[in-house]
Formats: sequence, C-alpha cells, structure tokens
Amino acid sequence: MSPAARSRAAARLRPAVRRPVSNWPWFVLVGLLIGYWFFVRSWERVDGVVVLASIFLPDLPLSQVQGVYLFSPWAVWLVEMFHPRVLRHFIPIIVGWWLAVQAAISLMQVLYNCPDRKTAAEFLHRQRRNRPSVTDEPYEVTPQNLANVRESSILMRVGGPVLVIIPNGVAAVTERNARFLHVLTPGAHYLGRFEYLFGVVDLHPQTRTATDVLMLTKEGIPLRADIGLTFRIDPGDDPVTHQRPFPFRPEAVRRAAYGGTVGANGRAGSWADGPLGKVRGALAALVSEQTLDELLAAPPPHDAHHVLTNAVMRRVWDGLPNDGIKPMRMQISRLAPPEEVSRQYTEYWLAGQLRADRLARANGQAPLMQEKLTAQANAEIAMIQAVADGVRRAQEDGVGTNLSGNVLAARLLEALRRMFSMSARDLEGVGGDAALLLLETHALDERLANLGRELQDPPPPPPPKFNPSTND
Repeated sequence: MSPAARSRAAARLRPAVRRPVSNWPWFVLVGLLIGYWFFVRSWERVDGVVVLASIFLPDLPLSQVQGVYLFSPWAVWLVEMFHPRVLRHFIPIIVGWWLAVQAAISLMQVLYNCPDRKTAAEFLHRQRRNRPSVTDEPYEVTPQNLANVRESSILMRVGGPVLVIIPNGVAAVTERNARFLHVLTPGAHYLGRFEYLFGVVDLHPQTRTATDVLMLTKEGIPLRADIGLTFRIDPGDDPVTHQRPFPFRPEAVRRAAYGGTVGANGRAGSWADGPLGKVRGALAALVSEQTLDELLAAPPPHDAHHVLTNAVMRRVWDGLPNDGIKPMRMQISRLAPPEEVSRQYTEYWLAGQLRADRLARANGQAPLMQEKLTAQANAEIAMIQAVADGVRRAQEDGVGTNLSGNVLAARLLEALRRMFSMSARDLEGVGGDAALLLLETHALDERLANLGRELQDPPPPPPPKFNPSTND
C-alpha cells in the first residue's frame, strides 16, 4: 500500500478512534494539588491589598493601606495565590515530578530496549496519552513483514496506541498482559495501550509437502512415500463475498495463532507446519499396523492407495474436529519398498501369474484332449467297419472267381485310405495338437497308397512269339 493510501485509510479511521475513558486518579491528583495550594496560601498569610498598594500606591503609609478598597477582590485573590512566597512551595513538587519522569524514561529505555532516551520519552508520552498522533501513518502488517514491523517500531514491539491495517486474505490476533484480547478482521484497526499484535494468520489455502518419508510395515519392511497436503483456516458458515473473499471462524484463527510448532532443529514454526506433521504421524501408524500384502491389496472395487488416503484423512481430522483446520486435498505417492523387496514381490507375482496361466491353459486343453480321444475311438470303430466292409465286398466280388490275395489286400488298403481321409477332414478345424495328428494322417495315407500300388497284380505275360524253326 502506498503512503497516500495509508494516509487516506488513517483519515477514515481517526473519527472512529476510541477516546480514553476519564481516569479518576488524575482528578484525585488535581484535587490534592489545589488543596495543597490553598493550604500554602493560608499558611503564608499573604495580604494581597498590601502587595498591590506597595506597587500602585507606594507613598501611602502602611497603617492606611487596610482602609483602601480601590482594588478588585479577584485581583487581590490572584496576587495572594501567585505570590512568590506561595509558589516557592511548588519547587519540590516540580523537581520531584521531573525526577519521576526522568526515572520513568530511564526505566522504559532499559525495560523495552529503546535505542535512545528520546524514543523512550515518546513511548512514555504515547502511553500516558493513550491515543495515536494525528500525524502517524498506520502500519500494514502481513505474516511476511510482521517481524520487520516489530523491529522498526517500539509501539508494535510492545503494544499501542497505534494504527494498523490488516489486508484482505489475513487476520490478526491481539493480546494484553499475555492474554487473548481480540481477533482483527481485514481493515484498519486501532490498538489501545499495551495491546500487542501477537500474530497474523494467512487465510489463503496452504500447501505443504514432504518427500522420501520413511515408514516400517508390521513385518519390518521399510517403505518410502511422498506426501502433499493442501488446507486452510476453517471458513465456518460465512459465505464468500467481495468484501470478505476469505471468510474464517474467529475461534479457528485464535487456535492457529497459538498453534505454532517447534521443529527438530529447535526453530519455531507457524501453524501451517502442524497439519503435515499430523499426516506423517497418522500414515506411519497405519503402515506399522499392516503387512505389505495388506497395504497393497484392497477389497474391490476400491483401490488400495485410495483406501489408505481416506484412512489417513479420517484418523487425522475425525479425531480433531475443533482444531480450526479444514483439509482441502491430500496426496500420498505409491509406497515404494526397497529394490530387493520389489524384485522378490515381482517374482512372486510372476510365479502366481504363470501358475494361473498354466491352469487356464490346462482348462482350455481338456476339451481338446477329450475330443481327441473321442476321435481316436471313432477312428478305430470306423477302421474296423471299413476293414469289415472291404473284406465283405472283396468276398462278394470274388464269388465264383479265383481272386488273388493281392486284390483282397488292395481292397482293404483302399478302405483304410478312405477312413484316414475322413479323419483328416474332421481334424482340419480343431487346431492345437490336431495339426500334428493331421500331418501324421497324411503321411500314413501316402504309405498306404504306396503299399496298395505294390500289391496290385502284375500284368499278364505277353503271348509267346511264333518260331517256325521249332517243332511247335
């Protein structure tokens, strides 16, 4: 915010500045001072008429001065009240007051670590007056510049009276005498005497991440994961408006202001560092209660990673409903075991898959084997029938003739060839091991064909040629 804008904001705020309430000790002191003054006047017994006559009627004898009534009673009373013999009694009071102020300035300088006596005197004057000066510009405070503002101003380091501006997107908490006092909404505010600006809370969504978080399963296997968390101050029931784009619940802001953490290195952290630590603790506890197989498996239709994320979310926030933090999004990366564990787990998974594949293959080949055995039995029956039919036809053809055994064998081989041809046509659409059986069937068919050609009757011998030189 520019200086001109801060001046305009201060001008709008000044008419609403709280005026200090009347302080009764001051009235008591003023009353005691007036009483002491009258007491000293009566004690010194100063005659105002004589003093005025000595000034204005120096030639008049003192015995005749009492009968002079030329002077006003108010003039006589003022002369008696402010006569040097009366005022000299205020010297100890003035000196004592000055010494008390100097002692108070020295105390302020030492107690609040003021750089010089002038700063300490100004701070003491502000505390006595309990209102900011008309020339003061307000301080704009944010979570990022709060430390620098405190360092630059003793009023911000100790407490008002001072003007502050809280920008949109943040809220502040003040306290007095180390006790909670107010929650300041965005806008211009007046901090009263010793009203200390304890903390400024960011209302924007906060994102925190942690990488390579180490955990142990129930059986002692180390796992590592990355965690991401997005959260914000609980907005309560207030709607989002143009004037308040980031609504909040005052109790949530108060809890966040006092919810700082201390890290492992001893450094103090803000409220935004606490939720991620709770998530890490909940995740480590859940992992330690389950084995690796239980973590990587989940009942359908849920995913194991989704189940683990929801369990961590419930454990952290369902148990702490009033911590003032509202989670918006949480990410947990895949749990990564060591390389040797991943290799063993992969080998075990591959063995299971191979066993399942073999079982599925065996279940698929069982009908084929059954069909093969059925085909073999049918082929044997067909073979027997073909042989019987061949013998019967050969006998029928040879009735009344002298049919040689070669012709009978040839007929049998022809019947076998027809049987194998039928079996080959049935095996062509089966697939699998039937292809090998089909090849064997064709080879056997060729052998039977060759054997049939060998068993055919030889051709009759040629007729003898006529030779005239012989006797025949």
